[in-house]
Amino acid sequence: MEKVFWPTSIFLSLILTGCVSIDAVSPEQPNVSNAFVDESQVKAGQALVPSDVHWWSLFNDPVLDQWMAVALSQNYSLKAAAARLEQSEASLRSARADYVPNINASLGKERNWIGDDPSVTTSNWTAGVSTQYELDLWGSVAALSQQQALLAEASASSVRTVANTVAGEVTTAWLGIRNQQQVLSLLYMQQERLDEALKVARARYQRGSILLSDVLQQERLLQSISVDIYAAEAQRDVYLQQLAVWTGEGSVRITPEQLENLPSLSPFTEPMGQVALQALQTRPDVITAYYQVQAANAGVAAAISQRYPRFTLSASYSGEDQDINNVFDNWFASLAGALVMPIIDGGQRRANVSRQQAVESEAIANYQQTLLNAAQEVQNALIRERQYQITLDNLGEQLVLARKSLKLQNLYYSSGRLDFLFLLDAQRQLLALENQYLSALWSQTQARIQVYKAVSHGQFNLSEGESAS
Repeated sequence: MEKVFWPTSIFLSLILTGCVSIDAVSPEQPNVSNAFVDESQVKAGQALVPSDVHWWSLFNDPVLDQWMAVALSQNYSLKAAAARLEQSEASLRSARADYVPNINASLGKERNWIGDDPSVTTSNWTAGVSTQYELDLWGSVAALSQQQALLAEASASSVRTVANTVAGEVTTAWLGIRNQQQVLSLLYMQQERLDEALKVARARYQRGSILLSDVLQQERLLQSISVDIYAAEAQRDVYLQQLAVWTGEGSVRITPEQLENLPSLSPFTEPMGQVALQALQTRPDVITAYYQVQAANAGVAAAISQRYPRFTLSASYSGEDQDINNVFDNWFASLAGALVMPIIDGGQRRANVSRQQAVESEAIANYQQTLLNAAQEVQNALIRERQYQITLDNLGEQLVLARKSLKLQNLYYSSGRLDFLFLLDAQRQLLALENQYLSALWSQTQARIQVYKAVSHGQFNLSEGESAS
């Protein structure tokens, strides 16, 4: 059999790839509230978390930093998001594989029976190498590859979104434990103060200075503190369970000594300032939505390219003989090109283009809505924090007056110039103000956490950490 050889240079010159230019889509930016200003108008260090600082470190809590290291390495939601990112990266590698020709090697043996005698057979051996490659004349392969690359970028941003959520939940849980311990300290102090007042009331009752009903009302007020203590301990345990879930630890053990030594939360010196609109565009959920817009745009380009002819090159180099040793001596080569052009498809390809365009429109709308939601989230957190700061200032002034008032009414009551009910009412007012102050402080802290989360880029070091317990 005549041997035919194709020069490598001729074969490579036939593999020509087309290129496609996919312009990035720039979705129209929606109008947001005037709480957002230009970057140049934001005071340095006032509105944004520095890019090289993890936002939870601004609470200056080393134990929180330890718990965060554990959560970012062990949280199962974060591991699932990382696995989804690996899937997207694998899909990208699969899409890029279309740039390379498929090369297959084969080796086979065929046996044929002659006549009715099963002992009479003939054998034929075949071996060869074949390849097939589609010329990307209209950019279909490039568009699909770019689409997968953009989806992989969207998955990477989704991982940062989950990481930011984990950071927010861990921070809320740990600072919630600190807050509840502060509440318990206040309740124990109130309990001790009311117990002293009860001892005084009982002594005065024994001397006949007051009625038994006054003593009973004082006892009732003291007992109400016990109920509040049970509720605060239960809420602290809820935060402990939340910390265990989000860190992936399963269970968290903190000794009573550690709880007693927890520092108290302090009011912030000043509320957060205005946040630049540009800061929202670094949020991972906004970035994810943006990449999804670009991926949908690439999908439109791929759908359009499917409406044009496809040109495929195929080549083979093979041999055939009854003797396997002769197979590799008798080779023949072939090269073929095939042009496939859609003529009648019932409008399937045109419908696919329309569907991809609708997917792009949906992605653009989702991006705009995501940006609006981000703006609303930041603005609401800023409003709440400013509100609680004003509330704290007002409650602080009321506390000063309430403590002075109770001190004076104790003096008046001791001298017999004041009825017990007025003293009891003053005690209740002070208790209520003290509780309201801590409640407002915790609400302000939660609002600050929300602000930090809302402007965070989510690019944290997802490294292994050690348990803080």
